[in-house]
Amino acid sequence: MTTSLHRKISLQSLGRRCMLAVAAFGIAAAVLAPVTATAAGSPLPKTKLAATDKLAALTLKSQAAPEAVTDFAQNAMTKLAADAPFTAWKNATAEYYPLGPGTHSWLVHVMSGSERIGYLIVTAVDGGGYTLSEYGAGTSGLPYSLTELRRFAAQEALIPSSSANLKLEALYAPLLPVWKLTVSGKTVYLNAVRLEVLPWNDSKAQAVLGQAAAEAGLDAALIPASAYKSAGPDDPYRDLRWLTAPKLGKLDGAMLKTLLTGGSVAFQAAGRNDTVGGPFMVTGVQSWHSSSSAGGAAEAVYAASGLGGKRYLPLKALQQAGTLHPLPLAGNAALGVATDAHPGAAK
Repeated sequence: MTTSLHRKISLQSLGRRCMLAVAAFGIAAAVLAPVTATAAGSPLPKTKLAATDKLAALTLKSQAAPEAVTDFAQNAMTKLAADAPFTAWKNATAEYYPLGPGTHSWLVHVMSGSERIGYLIVTAVDGGGYTLSEYGAGTSGLPYSLTELRRFAAQEALIPSSSANLKLEALYAPLLPVWKLTVSGKTVYLNAVRLEVLPWNDSKAQAVLGQAAAEAGLDAALIPASAYKSAGPDDPYRDLRWLTAPKLGKLDGAMLKTLLTGGSVAFQAAGRNDTVGGPFMVTGVQSWHSSSSAGGAAEAVYAASGLGGKRYLPLKALQQAGTLHPLPLAGNAALGVATDAHPGAAK
C-alpha cells in the first residue's frame, strides 16, 4: 500500500510539472513546481520504513504560554466563534506550543475534546503586543497536523527503521509553517502545510526562519466581519491562466472581495516560493473592523488561502512577500485584463 501511495504521489507531482511547462508560455516551470523530496545538504535515506512506535514518536508537547498570549488567543477565539466557519469554537479549549527558535510565536490548537478543530498562530510584534499571523478552522488540511506528518513520513520513508534518535520541532517563518525533523543527526525541513521537503540546508533555514518579527499588532478591540468565500478554484495547478495574468496592485478588503466574486486570486513569490509556501490560491476574505466602524473601511484584512480556503493569512503580508494574479471563473475572461475598471490592476 505504501508503494502504491508513493507512486501516486510521484505521478501527481510529475503531472503538475508537465502542466506548468505547457501552460507557462516561456515562464520557467522550476519557479512554480512543487519542491522535490530532497533537502539540500541533508537528505535522509529512503530505506526500510520505521516501525509504528517510531512514527508515534513524531509528536509535540504543549507548554504553558504567557498570560498575555493566552489572553490574546482567547479573545480572538471568542470573536471568531460568533460566525462561520468558526462557530464550533464556542466551547473549545486551547493548547499552546512554542514555535522556535525563541518564543516569538505560539501555535494554538483549538480543541473540542481530543480533536483539533482549528488553530491560530500568535506572534509578538516590535514595540509590544501581539498579532494573528494566521488562523483557520477544520479537522484536516491545517498546518502542523501530526497525523498527516506521520502518513507522509511513512510514504516517503523519512525515518529509517534503524534510526536511533528522533527529534521533531515546529518552527515558523512569515507565511510558512515548518517542521524540522532530525533523524540520527541528519536534519530535513518540511513545509508543514502541504507536506513537501524543502530544499534547505541549515544555513538557508536559519536565514529564512530568522526574519524580522511582525511590524504591527492586531488591536484587541477589532471585530471580525463575516468571512466571504468565492466559487473559484483553490488549487494553483488546476487552472494555470494566472501565470500570464497581470499582477495586481495594492488591494484592500473590499477590492479583494470584488475580485473574488468573479474567481480566485493566485499568490506567488517567483524564485523563492519555498520560503513563503507559494504558489497558492486565495479564495476568500475576512475583514476586521473597530466596533465603531463595522461595515466601513477594514482595519485588518485576512485572505483565505490554500486548498479548501482554510488558512487565513494577512493580506498585507501577502502583498509584501510576493505578487497576486487574478484567475477568472470560466467564461469570465475580463477579470484577467488589467484595465482602470479592474480593481487593483497594476498600472
